[in-house]
Amino acid sequence: MANWIEVAKAADIGEGGLYVWVGNEEVLLVRDGEEIHAIAYLCSHQDMELEGGHQEGDAWVCPHHGARFRLKTGEALTMPAVEPIPVFEARVEDGKVFVREPGA
Repeated sequence: MANWIEVAKAADIGEGGLYVWVGNEEVLLVRDGEEIHAIAYLCSHQDMELEGGHQEGDAWVCPHHGARFRLKTGEALTMPAVEPIPVFEARVEDGKVFVREPGA
């Protein structure tokens, strides 16, 4: 059975994302219209925060060096990142954001 953890209110997620903890994982919540994505908080390029970045199409852009990551898969799309970032299952119920606990 999946362990879903309530981590935020959907209304609190701004343009630059929202930093939260899910279990032992640092996660960035990103709004894509009505959909919420949960991606790794740190860029795979130099372990710098992805918070404060922005969305371009189906990707999130790192605010430090411009690496782009696909929101649904974490795939690294542009240099300088070559490694993907983790993504986590997320859902919204009654305005609350739940993320599936990693490893659950």
